[in-house]
Amino acid sequence: MKPRLHAKSTEYNEILDRVISCISVIECSKYFESHIGKRQSDQKIIVKAFQNEVAENLSNAFPEIDWKIEFSPSEVNKDSIDVFGNGNDFVIAIELDKNRADQVAKKFVSRVALLPNIKIYFISLCYPGTDNMSKPECI
Repeated sequence: MKPRLHAKSTEYNEILDRVISCISVIECSKYFESHIGKRQSDQKIIVKAFQNEVAENLSNAFPEIDWKIEFSPSEVNKDSIDVFGNGNDFVIAIELDKNRADQVAKKFVSRVALLPNIKIYFISLCYPGTDNMSKPECI
């Protein structure tokens, strides 16, 4: 099981396409085949390990970008971006969330508000939550 692209806001963008390609080769089954039903604290450890692999793959593929995990762009707001890349004239904000449409939308709006004066590539990496979470609504 590998990440699959379900929606993209633009047809062609070299940076975005390279990031998507880099993420799409990660083998996710070791993280998410059996995480449902586990305690939240155990799921958090699983997601953290996946987050680290995503950041490591991106760091190796894009050494010219400064990558951080749990980056907080604001000292006032303690909200942090799961995987953050700072390029020359853009940033990449990657959020790892269960496939809850409200959570994904809230994160997108929040990131755009936190980083108002720079080009943002926003990627939502969603993983299975519960059967009640609507994947089509999230997409």
